[in-house]
Amino acid sequence: ARHELEESDGDLITIAVHPSGDCFVCSTTNGGCKLFELYGQETHLQLSTKELPPLLDAGPQKCLAFSVDGSRFAAGGVDGRLRILEWPTLRIIVDEVRAHKSFRDMDFSLDSEFLASTSTDGSARIWKTEDGVPLMTLARNSDEKIELCRFSKDGTKPFLFCTVQRGDKAITAVYDISTWNKIGHKRLLGKPASVMSVSLDGKYLALGSKDGDICVVEVKKMEISHWNKRLHLGTSIASLEFCPIAGLYLQLLVSGEQW
Repeated sequence: ARHELEESDGDLITIAVHPSGDCFVCSTTNGGCKLFELYGQETHLQLSTKELPPLLDAGPQKCLAFSVDGSRFAAGGVDGRLRILEWPTLRIIVDEVRAHKSFRDMDFSLDSEFLASTSTDGSARIWKTEDGVPLMTLARNSDEKIELCRFSKDGTKPFLFCTVQRGDKAITAVYDISTWNKIGHKRLLGKPASVMSVSLDGKYLALGSKDGDICVVEVKKMEISHWNKRLHLGTSIASLEFCPIAGLYLQLLVSGEQW
């Protein structure tokens, strides 16, 4: 299936795919958010486009995410506004105008109970998705900026992974989500990360750098199991996902539309 954005929509910013695989939402620089639904046979799929009334005039959204169970949808704007919607009813659970200075990243927990979000100013907040109550702001030192966030997915260890820029050093920190206390950190990629991903079985964590490197980390040991330097030399990796059937096979999308 193929769809070409209208010139008036501007450029694509980000995409979130529903866990069912039947639909996805995209945000553009000028056109707000649009819902795309897949229909038809597998050999002849087609796309239908629908508007999302709560996000019709929302402006550019930096982050879009569906909860793991598909019952929640969150959008974080360039303007720092957070919206959490019930899916598919689109009932507004939270509409926080000043959630952040400007959104950088977000992720839902495995049980869909929490949403973690980070800001361009280096702060990170935790939200209850049931009612949109802001639980807390993660503690950080004055020289630290929290950039990316991903929850663990193995179902046994409730952790939140965050990439942190500490002065001129890039580290990966781990938070226990039962207390939201930081329980450790480690230098993995060794440079600022542009993207982070966790495998569906929760065994691996992947980091992509702003100059084209990737490393894959075994979560249990927090040790690098695979490192590919200069995979996309000089190009920031914009998207990094694990294939469902093989933990170490990665799908890469980098700026410049290279694969």
